[in-house]
Amino acid sequence: MTVLLVGASVSAVKIREDPPVASRPARGDVTGQIRPAGKVAEIYAVSRVTKKRYKPVRFDKKSGKFRFKNLPGDAIYDVGILTKDSERIEGIDLSWHEARLQRLADVRRKQLKLPAEQKREFTRKDADELIKYVKDLKDFCNVRRALYIKSDGLRATMLAETMRVREFHAQRGDEVIWRMELWYFRYRYGGWERVGNVERLLERKRIQSSEWKAITLVYYPALSAYVNEKGGSEPVKFTIPKRLDLARGRLAGTNPIQKTKPVIIGLAATTRPTTQASRPVFTPRQ
Repeated sequence: MTVLLVGASVSAVKIREDPPVASRPARGDVTGQIRPAGKVAEIYAVSRVTKKRYKPVRFDKKSGKFRFKNLPGDAIYDVGILTKDSERIEGIDLSWHEARLQRLADVRRKQLKLPAEQKREFTRKDADELIKYVKDLKDFCNVRRALYIKSDGLRATMLAETMRVREFHAQRGDEVIWRMELWYFRYRYGGWERVGNVERLLERKRIQSSEWKAITLVYYPALSAYVNEKGGSEPVKFTIPKRLDLARGRLAGTNPIQKTKPVIIGLAATTRPTTQASRPVFTPRQ
C-alpha cells in the first residue's frame, strides 16, 4: 500500500469560548407584610430547591412588615408563618423542577434567534387525567390527595398529600406515615407521564395518630416570592384567613380521607378540542 503525504501549512487555530448565556444572578431581599401581625409567632423563608431555611433580619410585630436580606437571585422563596395557635402557613413553589434551566434556555433561544418553545393549552381534560392518576395510584401509601396542580400545557407540577394509615412493618402503636410532596409531570406523545426521581419531599412524619391530628399545615402561593437575576422582587402581601382552607393542606382534627378538589393554576380560559390524553404513567429516570 502506498501512502501519499502532502505537506501543508496549518495556521494557528484560536479557541474562543462563547459568552455566558446569562450573567451571574445578583443577591436580593424579600420584603412584605403579614396581617394581622398579632397572630404571628414566627416567620421564616425556605427554598424548595436547596432546602435552605432563612431567618428574617427584621419582623415588626405591630405592622407585620418583614425583610429577608441577601438571598441568592434567580430563585423562588416560600415565606412560612407559624401562628400563635401553632398553625403553619407556607408559600408553595409550584415551578418546574428545572425552572432555572428553562429560563436560561429561553435566553439562549433569543440570543441564537431561534423560535420560542411551542406552546400548548392546559385543559380541563388534562387536569382530570392528572387527578385520576392520584386516585388510581397503587403504592405503599393508601391515602392520597392532590392539593395543587400548576401547568403550562407541556409540564405540570402537583403538590400531593400521601398517607399510610393501614398497618405496616415495624409499626409502633397507631403510627401513621404522612408526606407532602411535589410531583412533576410531562406531556409527551399525546399523554401525561410522571417524571421519576425528581420529586421533592416537603414534609415527612412518622408519628402517632393523635400527634398527627394536632397538625395544621396549609399552603398559599401568595406567600411565594421570586428574586430575579438582578436581585429584585415584588413585596409579599398576605392576610391570614379567618378560616384556613382544607383543600390547600391539612387542618388539625380532620380525618385522613378528605374529598377536596385541588387548586388548579394555568387552566386555559377557553377549552378547545384536544387529542384524547392517555392515563399518566410513572417513568423512572435512568
